[in-house]
Amino acid sequence: MSSPVYLGPATILASGQEFPVEVELTGDVPVVGLPSWTGALYTADARFATATLRRGRLRLPGGWEGGFAVMRTILGVSTVWVRGNDLEASPADWPA
Repeated sequence: MSSPVYLGPATILASGQEFPVEVELTGDVPVVGLPSWTGALYTADARFATATLRRGRLRLPGGWEGGFAVMRTILGVSTVWVRGNDLEASPADWPA
């Protein structure tokens, strides 16, 4: 089992919009089972702060993309904690 980490820029794709964010993600790539990740997304983009974001897709530089669901949001601050898993989007493929 490995635990890839990605810190850096990303884009959220949700509700037909794109939100630039900075992310701190930790992945889980089990020998058996579905790859997954958890982490926090941060942005100063006012559209993100006012959006009711429940789920979406996260795109990293280089084209990696995976779905996520919001676990927790801090009101008034553009920070959300997410959890994702996607059969076709393994954290093992995150950019270095």
